[in-house]
Amino acid sequence: MSRPPKVSVCMISYNHAEFIGKAFESVLMQETDFDYEIVIGDDFSTDGTDAIIRSLQARWPDRIRPLQRTENLGMGRNLSETLAACTGQYIAILEGDDYWTDRRKLQLQVNFLDAQVECVLCHHAVEHILWPEEKILRAFPPGRYRRQRPTQRELAMFNFIQTCSVLFRRNCLPGLDDEYQKLNLGDWPLFVLLAQRGWIGYLDCTMAHYRVHSKNTWNLRRADDKIRAMDKMARYLLERVDSSCKEFWKDTIIALAFKDLLLAFRSFVLATFIQKLLRFVQQSAEFRKPMWIVTRLWAYCKAYRS
Repeated sequence: MSRPPKVSVCMISYNHAEFIGKAFESVLMQETDFDYEIVIGDDFSTDGTDAIIRSLQARWPDRIRPLQRTENLGMGRNLSETLAACTGQYIAILEGDDYWTDRRKLQLQVNFLDAQVECVLCHHAVEHILWPEEKILRAFPPGRYRRQRPTQRELAMFNFIQTCSVLFRRNCLPGLDDEYQKLNLGDWPLFVLLAQRGWIGYLDCTMAHYRVHSKNTWNLRRADDKIRAMDKMARYLLERVDSSCKEFWKDTIIALAFKDLLLAFRSFVLATFIQKLLRFVQQSAEFRKPMWIVTRLWAYCKAYRS
């Protein structure tokens, strides 16, 4: 391409040899009136993913731009470096085990952002499918989040944006520092930081599939590990969001401590339950929210309802 493309598709992969061809096919089928590039950061796969990428790049050298890796970087660093290599006005993200299902996806989202100059990011509905059965499990996001301009509080309560559905403005991309790269969650904090710079748009059409399979690193994690990862992310964001949003993330940190307390209660281990109870009380006191369980718990229960 002689000039920067309108859209950069940021693809990241690790040991996705079974899936990566479908992901590329879903991008290359896009029907657009603008140029786009595919920037692929494969995180030093060991299953032949890299060979598939090289083969595809040989067929579409002007479209596909692989980033060379000589070691495994980890998800956070791989994502941040791949995003930094994108040159388009807009960036779409597609992980190597997901794929798009609508040829108009990029065109529809570009049209939307071109028309809505204060919108920083738009997303759309996605179907979660069980692989290899290809069985549709659910539609995402839940119905209550299928609308324009959700609030910062809602985004702090629940990540209702599927990664494979986003298109956002590259000039609003935040600096993704070393601390971000160490988080075990890359998408949610990215969307939160982007939303500090504009409102979130939504297109009410289903245009992607998110695969649920045995190699999903997040799906395989234990519930308490997920809580720790989200707590670390929430504390990271608490230091970086605008002052008007800090209370939302304090509420989320307390909500995670309460959820951890419930897990301990169900384990029937008294010492663990007492430890988690003390942590919940201490967290509520630190943020000066002694009545949190009365004033805010119901809001978090509603956040997860469709």
